[in-house]
Amino acid sequence: MSDHDHDHDHENENENEEPELDEVEDGEEEEEDDDIVILSDAEGNEQEYQFLAIVEVEDEQYALLTPADAEEDDATEIFIFRYEQDEDGGESFSDVEDEETFKKVQAQAEALFAAEDDEEDDAV
Repeated sequence: MSDHDHDHDHENENENEEPELDEVEDGEEEEEDDDIVILSDAEGNEQEYQFLAIVEVEDEQYALLTPADAEEDDATEIFIFRYEQDEDGGESFSDVEDEETFKKVQAQAEALFAAEDDEEDDAV
């Protein structure tokens, strides 16, 4: 896991502050149906996120997460983290520090969600 001392934030909606990621508490990904991930920020505050999807850009995987306590009526805030899984199944999430890579992942995520919306519209 890398240090996270940069000042910029990445977001898909209008939140002012993204939590800086210090650690993932392995073994706390509970409730398989909800795919909840608990991350700790720089101050040690735990925040729960719902795991939405993984996108792959340039042979790297990126997790798309949204706050677990978000209301369905609210605009969905999506946070993007670099995602790695070790041989033992342990997961790690780290900030995407390169702006160009972030933009590529964001475009991939938008395409994924647009395709899902189209599928839902076709099913109705």
